[in-house]
Amino acid sequence: MSIGAILAVFFSVLLVLVFLGVPVFVSMGITAIVGILLWLGPARLGQFGGIAYTQGTNFNQVILPMFILMSEFLSQGQIAEDIYYVLNRAIGRIKGGLAIATTLACTIFAALCGSSPATAASIGKISIAEMTKRGYAPSFAVGTVAAGGTLGIMIPPSITFCLYGVLTETSIVQLFMAGVMPGLMLAGLIIVSIVLRIRLNPSLINYVETRSAAELGLDEAREIVGAAKDAAVEMVEDKGASLITILPALCLIFVVLGTMYFGWATPMEAAGYGVIGSFLILIIQRRLTRKIFSEALLNSAKTGTMMVFLIICGFCMTFVISYLGVPQSIAVAITQSGLSKYSVLLLIYVVWFILGCLMDPTSLVILTIPFLFETLVGFGFDPLWIGVIVVLAAQIAMITPPVGMNLFVLRANCDVPMKDIMMGCIPYVVLLFVGLAIITIFPQLALWLPNQMF
Repeated sequence: MSIGAILAVFFSVLLVLVFLGVPVFVSMGITAIVGILLWLGPARLGQFGGIAYTQGTNFNQVILPMFILMSEFLSQGQIAEDIYYVLNRAIGRIKGGLAIATTLACTIFAALCGSSPATAASIGKISIAEMTKRGYAPSFAVGTVAAGGTLGIMIPPSITFCLYGVLTETSIVQLFMAGVMPGLMLAGLIIVSIVLRIRLNPSLINYVETRSAAELGLDEAREIVGAAKDAAVEMVEDKGASLITILPALCLIFVVLGTMYFGWATPMEAAGYGVIGSFLILIIQRRLTRKIFSEALLNSAKTGTMMVFLIICGFCMTFVISYLGVPQSIAVAITQSGLSKYSVLLLIYVVWFILGCLMDPTSLVILTIPFLFETLVGFGFDPLWIGVIVVLAAQIAMITPPVGMNLFVLRANCDVPMKDIMMGCIPYVVLLFVGLAIITIFPQLALWLPNQMF
């Protein structure tokens, strides 16, 4: 059977299972079993047991649940809310300041969290209500949170980078450092776009005042405007969070990332510091309760177990496709096609973008990297840069209407209609595409910092 037919069977089985609602890791495992039975014979099924044992006992897999546990402690302990209120107190009164504070809060919490949905949910559940209360257009408020939330998988410590490093045997520390400059650049682009959009369209932050009295009724309109103005003052005065409150969390960012950058700790040791540090922060601030502790452990166990099963099933698929010579055949076929490396890269972007709308970033990386990594490296692309662009492609897909994952995360955390959520995300999808183009043209944005490490 030709390589094209093998790929068609693989992706047909996988996508049918995903659309039927089967968990992604189960879909991958079933697809790998189908591949074994069709082309390698039942005797090869025993290889899966060896893969499961090897990956399940791989000491590097401890990194994932520890970073997840750190994220859970900080999320459950309302550290995101503290960061948001402190930033809002500092810049919330300036024009568009609340949207800018939201983006900065997402950026900082991303450096503590490593998860896009967690960042969007933690910041979104407080910031969207506050922005709409102060007269921001709901679509603009939700779009800002959605775009800022995607920074959670770019700014280290990113769980997606960990998986990519495990799959490709690339340094996780250098991957983390490769995500810093692109993540900060994207945050800067979002803030610049906020300033420009508000200047060009002031109704984005005067949404209540621009609605007609016929829609609301004159008395109701005056009441809402008055409440919004009162909230603008009360919000920055009544919250108890201060810079001292969030200072331990800011120090934790340096402990986790700084120790890895300077070579003082391995990723596993840095993840351990993060868990201990987040645990101590909650104890010192008297926020650690039995409920928070148990929920953090339970959620970490669930997510960590899912990640391990994703890795095991992903390596099972990798075993089948590698045994059949699929990656090598793809690399040869593309090389002989006469296409330039950037034409090939554009086609891969399209594949990542489509699949990213159907599955989470970790599943996207595990599914596609075994097929495409050799091809991209063969064209001369740096493995660190490849990790950055696949993560950014997943970022874009996560907020792309109508099926981006973060759209549904935000819908569950706010009362904004899905139509407004989709409309609010479209400008930021375009903006992230601009960021992808910049990183494609200037790869040193991603490579400069890791190159300074050694």
